[in-house]
Amino acid sequence: MKKSLFLTFWFSFVPGAGQMYQQYMKRGLSILLLTTFFIAVTIIVRAPIFMIPVAIIMMYSFFDTYNIRNNLDTENSIEDEYIWKTAGVDIFESNFKIVKKNSLFGLSLIFIGTYLLFNNVIGSLIYETNINWLISIVDSIRNYLPSILVSIISIVIGIKFISNKE
Repeated sequence: MKKSLFLTFWFSFVPGAGQMYQQYMKRGLSILLLTTFFIAVTIIVRAPIFMIPVAIIMMYSFFDTYNIRNNLDTENSIEDEYIWKTAGVDIFESNFKIVKKNSLFGLSLIFIGTYLLFNNVIGSLIYETNINWLISIVDSIRNYLPSILVSIISIVIGIKFISNKE
């Protein structure tokens, strides 16, 4: 059964809400989580380049909402599943299986975790020592680390795309 076109229109502006309104809870939740993830990464590493995927996700979500609505009750209806499941990552299964091709995802999580550990724990502990030269080194690292991480991740992604023969 098709939902109200008026409410569909307004919900489609919030990533994932339009899908949830159309009873596609898994799809809507995954879009909402991806949007939140990229916004959080943008804030944490202070790199606005991570807002680009947010804009893409918002546009995808808007048009996906209408695609779902138009294909309801037809033979072309879309199955409700998590967005990342098509990429080979199944994080809600009991064994958390990840396909080998997603090692870049794992590497990104390691970089983000390392940055958070350094920035929030080690950096704060060093400030408590009151050693000026050590504090200035930590400040320099804190200023350049987000740019270094984004650069390394971008280079790795570029190399993966170039070396992919498929």
